[in-house]
Amino acid sequence: MKIKIIAIICALGFMVSALLTAADMTMYHIPGYYRYQFEGHEVLGDLNRDMDMKNALYAFDEMMEYLRGNRENLNIEVTADGARQEFYNAREKAHLKDVRNIVLKAYRLRFIAALICLISLIYIIIHCKHHQSARFSIRKTFVATCIITNAAFLLIVGIAAVNFDKAFTIFHRVLFANNYWRLNPDESDFINLLPQSFFEQTALVICVIYFVVVAIAVVVTLKLRPRN
Repeated sequence: MKIKIIAIICALGFMVSALLTAADMTMYHIPGYYRYQFEGHEVLGDLNRDMDMKNALYAFDEMMEYLRGNRENLNIEVTADGARQEFYNAREKAHLKDVRNIVLKAYRLRFIAALICLISLIYIIIHCKHHQSARFSIRKTFVATCIITNAAFLLIVGIAAVNFDKAFTIFHRVLFANNYWRLNPDESDFINLLPQSFFEQTALVICVIYFVVVAIAVVVTLKLRPRN
């Protein structure tokens, strides 16, 4: 029973770290992702000021660096309407400060989850050396945990996809203790850069990467079954 619990902990740690890594990959490691999104949604035409793609991407890229702790503030100037001016207003800065706190906590959570997964895996490897008969039970528990957990996750994703706008609102109400996230498109060019379709597509990319990683882990685990 103890080794099964360790296998469950290993699987859960793996899935949490995999999901957060999928989010990080999508947000920071797909070349040209934001240019593609901005051009595809023609967001420059929705801005409240005249700005080219270079300045819009600069403001956004610097904001993304701020979110993961590589900038101290959001005092970011761009050229718009033929003059130098700050891109982010006070309300946007307040909201993004909250987002930054969540992102940094997510990085810490990913590290802890990965560490738990690694320690559990090392324990399992050592245990199997002395109890080879437990290998099948460990593999079965790991795979079952992944399948059951992700079946529930898929159900949640499916429900959210039916009414993404409502799910998006609930998501923000759970994560944020204030209403700074309610940005007015007439005043916020930050939100104009990110239409709802952007969040839908980004969530889809994250889920695809995550489920591919989990599927590979499950297949590899099953392939470890010794041949007769």
